[in-house]
Amino acid sequence: MTKSNRVEKLIREMTLEEKVSLLGGATMWLTEPVDRLGIPAIKLTDGPNGARGDGLFGIGPTAACMPAGISLAATWNTALVEQVGQVLGEEARTKGARVLLAPTVNIHRSPLNGRNFECYSEDPFLTARLAVSYIRGVQSRGVAATVKHFVCNDSEFERNTISSEVDERPLREIYLAPFEAAVKEGGTWCLMSSYNRINGTYACDHAELLTQILREEWGFDGVVMSDWFGTMSTAPAANAGLDLEMPGPSRWRGQHLVEAVQAGQVSQAAIDAAAARILTLVERVGAFETPADFTENVVVRPDHSAVARRAAAEGIVLLKNRGGLLPLDPQKLKKIALIGPNARTAQIMGGGSATVNAHYAVTPYQGITTQLGEGVEVSYAVGCNNYKFTPRLDAALMAPSPGSADKGFKAEYFNNLDLSGAPVWTAHQPTSEQLWMNAVGPGVDFQSARISGIYTPAESGEMVFGLSSSGYCRLLIDGKLAIDNWTHQEKGASFMGMGSAEQTAVLNVTAGVPLSVVMEYSKQDAGMLAEVTGTVSFGKD
Repeated sequence: MTKSNRVEKLIREMTLEEKVSLLGGATMWLTEPVDRLGIPAIKLTDGPNGARGDGLFGIGPTAACMPAGISLAATWNTALVEQVGQVLGEEARTKGARVLLAPTVNIHRSPLNGRNFECYSEDPFLTARLAVSYIRGVQSRGVAATVKHFVCNDSEFERNTISSEVDERPLREIYLAPFEAAVKEGGTWCLMSSYNRINGTYACDHAELLTQILREEWGFDGVVMSDWFGTMSTAPAANAGLDLEMPGPSRWRGQHLVEAVQAGQVSQAAIDAAAARILTLVERVGAFETPADFTENVVVRPDHSAVARRAAAEGIVLLKNRGGLLPLDPQKLKKIALIGPNARTAQIMGGGSATVNAHYAVTPYQGITTQLGEGVEVSYAVGCNNYKFTPRLDAALMAPSPGSADKGFKAEYFNNLDLSGAPVWTAHQPTSEQLWMNAVGPGVDFQSARISGIYTPAESGEMVFGLSSSGYCRLLIDGKLAIDNWTHQEKGASFMGMGSAEQTAVLNVTAGVPLSVVMEYSKQDAGMLAEVTGTVSFGKD
């Protein structure tokens, strides 16, 4: 990598501790600044189909939502995908971010991979072409693209421990091909390593991949960051070529890495090279000249909506139209039946780190009834359920306290593990599912929480309540223990496989009769997700 005069000068002036500080995140989404030398922090944001900002799982300021990667691939339109990248680069800047954590170019290898929607295709050539266009679009707006997840991260089963056993030829021809194009043709400024092992070695510790292939063979001169909580070591990762541990505060770097350098386990040259790559990224996104304001703004742009609409339309593939049935002629229609669980749900995202709080969403039912007008009768049936966990309780039926006109929940936070004493912070909670990946309040480092409210059922009958968490939790209905996920838990699939199995309870409810609903949570035994914890999910079966 050719370093600028500014980067070379800063490297000479920085202490070892300052250089190492650059190599670990400051918070969930920010890098560390070095105020003494005028080095600003930069902000990173998910994700592949929208720039979310600090929020999680649909919480936070709204943003433009582009079609998922699998839909973009169905367009076969590289020019359009470049426009999508341009939109997302502009959207990232509205959230104060200079790094977008996308695109996802892992290969579809099994229909059981829960993140296939986020990736483009089972074909490495198509994936590569789209990745190049997407990256060029994002980076044309002064925002770094982050191609991910490097590499062979094609299964969510045991995502943090699994080893992908791959021979040299398929590794090169299938799995590495999109990343190679992203580097050589797309010029991506960032790359994210994956959680998994490759042939027994963790991706973040894999010197052959991160240094020999990525940097020496392909000439990559950008930043390699870990997936969130995906760093697995101090010296091995630093020696392999992992530049940035995310998120912060760092678990493996900081003083641990300083001591590794002092002990001769990591060379000063390796630290200098990694720090220089971080500084070059800061330079590339223009943050030295115009340090970002991290304020998150809602900017609704008709041109962004137009690109999203066009991309969604081009991603629709009609496989068969027997007898020319489609399009339906509204003039000849009297009745239409919409059947399926998503007919009245705007299922416009696949979830996880790709989720954004969209500016607006239209369900199939809404769109069809609006298009047809009053002359056609539209009926609906759910048909079947398709949820993995009990759906979240409808917050519109919740009030944070008796008699309140507000919607949602009351959240109380405690600085101890057993909810004793007075809460240290109280806030409004808009949803029954919560991941605390950011501070809940100024200076608040809570250890337990109580989320409560008054629920007024819209219908009478049996209702299924569900509860799962990373850590301990329990659910009380009208003051009685309904679900005990505190004294006994089973390992489950919640929270990316690091949470408990869902526990459920069935209660008879009466329409219009309020219920007191209280979820109590403690970070005990939350493990790695001590700061990313807790969920309560209710629904009607």
